[in-house]
Amino acid sequence: MILAAEKALKDTKEQIKIQQRQARLATNLDEQHEVQKQIQKLEKQQRRQRQDIFQVEDSIIEKRNALIDSLEQRLSQKTESSQLFTISWEVM
Repeated sequence: MILAAEKALKDTKEQIKIQQRQARLATNLDEQHEVQKQIQKLEKQQRRQRQDIFQVEDSIIEKRNALIDSLEQRLSQKTESSQLFTISWEVM
């Protein structure tokens, strides 16, 4: 899940680079304006993707901590044996 989110972030970064190149090559103000709006949209998407990655990482850490707590509880449990009854038999 986190790998997919990181790949999406990488793709967005590449799109931003492409748009920035287009902004440098823009020949008129209208074209420059449209490209800058697209860059702004992509940067907003990039920030959202980073937040999603952080949330996924936080979720993974919480699950890991829960597993560690569960293991610690299982380690601290004590087992004991006691004789409940005795069976004896004889072969004839």
